[in-house]
Amino acid sequence: MPGHRLAEMNAFKRRRLRIVEFNVENLFVLLDHHLGQSFEALTEKEWQRLSASTTPNKPLQHVRELARAIEQMDPDILMLCEVGGRESLLNFSKYFLNDAYAPHLIEGNSDRGIDLGYLVKRSLPFTYDLLSHKHRSIDFLYPHEQMSLETGYSHLRSARKTSHKFSRDVLELRIYESADEPPALILMLVHLKSQLDRSRIDPGGRDRRKAELEKLVQIYNEIKFEFKGKSPILMGGDFNGIAALPSPDLEFEALYRDTELKDCLEVAGVAPDDRFTHMQIYNNRVAINRQLDYLFVPPEIAHRVNREETWVFRYRDELGMTMLIPRNLNEKRLLPSDHYPVILTIDPEP
Repeated sequence: MPGHRLAEMNAFKRRRLRIVEFNVENLFVLLDHHLGQSFEALTEKEWQRLSASTTPNKPLQHVRELARAIEQMDPDILMLCEVGGRESLLNFSKYFLNDAYAPHLIEGNSDRGIDLGYLVKRSLPFTYDLLSHKHRSIDFLYPHEQMSLETGYSHLRSARKTSHKFSRDVLELRIYESADEPPALILMLVHLKSQLDRSRIDPGGRDRRKAELEKLVQIYNEIKFEFKGKSPILMGGDFNGIAALPSPDLEFEALYRDTELKDCLEVAGVAPDDRFTHMQIYNNRVAINRQLDYLFVPPEIAHRVNREETWVFRYRDELGMTMLIPRNLNEKRLLPSDHYPVILTIDPEP
């Protein structure tokens, strides 16, 4: 029936969709020794004993609070950073979110086992493809590695590398209304190089992060070309730097030079002071609040951004009261994650 098929094909345009980007900070939920016992009565020590991994589970209270925050936000799609593998994502959804979300995860390049993943409401009327770019070269070497190549030492096993890859990955979720049509929406999730520089060769991780961002933008434009602009592409994740206007860090120049994407919080008119997603708290210095987490929207759906329901979520307690912004490290440790999630609500097509 042509009319029925047309209605199905317009499901994305007719649907209100809430997408949340969320760095859940070391979400390990490994239950190797779980024998069906209720988590409600477990002590923290008993909770940790359920895992056979050398990496500890995320504290049980924080896992519960993450689930409560997700219930309060009520997202259709969660774009998650720092997930401890597919098993953790599946367990989190099954035991703490009433199995209302289907997990989508491909293990990335992280040396800490923190991956990118999606949780998608099972009730959505779409089908999905999940694609990883973890094997893509980012066309980047550190200066000493480049020197090894240029001076003829590249024959050594330790110097054979011609480029690094993404620190974690770029994980695509392609959302389809029909198998014989282009995606109705494409999500690109990334967790760029952190500002840690243990080797002291790249202060603040800027050069590596710049290379990852430029490759991310290149992939974005490749996908856009592949579908001839028919599939809107939304990019989000933990960018580990200031990527927002009016004064983005220099490593994010390509984002504005080579794409037309806009921060959803800017589109929604969220006040700059309310956009921070992470707090750097020091013992003897003033805390620094920064926006590290983003959801960038393309022009095709910018007009559908709901200004009243697009914001940075602040954690609430059991009574639904907004928790205070931490003033010291002890208060920060009480939060379920060291990042606040970004909420984007897309209205139906006018």
